[in-house]
Amino acid sequence: MNGGFEAMQKQIWEWTGYNAMTTRTTERERSLEKDQVEVRIKSIGICGTDLHIMEGHTGFSQPPLPLGHELAGVVERIGDGVVKWKVGDRVCIDPLIGCGKCQECLVGHKHRCRESGEIGLQFPGGWQEFLVMPSTNLYKLPDSISFAEATQAETIHCCLGGVDKLTIQLGQNVSVIGDGPTGLYYVQLLKAAGAGKVSLIGMREKRLELGIRLGADAMFNLRAHAAPLAAETEDIVIDAAGTESSLRLSIELLKKGGQLLLFGLPGEPILVDIQTVVLKELTLLGSTNAPQVWLRVIEMMASGSVQVKPLITQYYEFNELDKAVEFARNEPDEVVKVIVNHK
Repeated sequence: MNGGFEAMQKQIWEWTGYNAMTTRTTERERSLEKDQVEVRIKSIGICGTDLHIMEGHTGFSQPPLPLGHELAGVVERIGDGVVKWKVGDRVCIDPLIGCGKCQECLVGHKHRCRESGEIGLQFPGGWQEFLVMPSTNLYKLPDSISFAEATQAETIHCCLGGVDKLTIQLGQNVSVIGDGPTGLYYVQLLKAAGAGKVSLIGMREKRLELGIRLGADAMFNLRAHAAPLAAETEDIVIDAAGTESSLRLSIELLKKGGQLLLFGLPGEPILVDIQTVVLKELTLLGSTNAPQVWLRVIEMMASGSVQVKPLITQYYEFNELDKAVEFARNEPDEVVKVIVNHK
């Protein structure tokens, strides 16, 4: 096993209950298993999913647990059998871990593995100084991508996987409902894919204005527009909000034969107007992870096809992670993406 091991302990932040977290010091893993690596975490993105977990709105995570799945860092140690990585490599982290043996894993669909789980959701996440994971969960970063920007490769890869499922023809009208980070990434990816008019629909003026700067052709604030667009004007709608009202609006906006990509996760079961879906012959697509697109995401980030820096609105240090989470939770009109950096 290679790499230094001077510090025997590490600091972690742990989710402990409803909107509660605490910090403590614990032992680092003294040895790595075959094909494992230890990464020194350099940057962490605070995701809306982290906030939903802490509020108890998901059923897939249980405290106490270090959260954090938007991560980038530096390889600190490598286990036996690791040949692709060396100490000091700059990497971003794919948090999804499959069994590696089932049919879905073997064909590259580990997100469909029945035993799969994610770092920061089911497994201990990156709210810590050092994190051990399979060596196959790393992707090399070019020097042109900062650690802070690299944390967003995880989110962008989910969005790109969704775009890949759509049939996009040049010049088509597309609406994105939801002005959070995923909606803003979808705007950029859709323009790169050749969509015509891309409209961003949301409820926060600052985010909508940012969407225009990132390539959206039109923006509509639902607080000001009860009906942002006329019915049956859109060829494609992406619902990145995941609410009953956003789904209803999506179905209303779509032309007959249109495509609806369902991406936002509602906190509970919601009603769907199936009759209209059937009569309009809509295609409904769901999308989560997309393990096959990580390298493309890094290439797009490096080329500037997808911009991350304009979305980063606040920076905190690791010892202020609790303050970062609190700000993200309490100041939604001021936040797009909060990043926590290690020194």
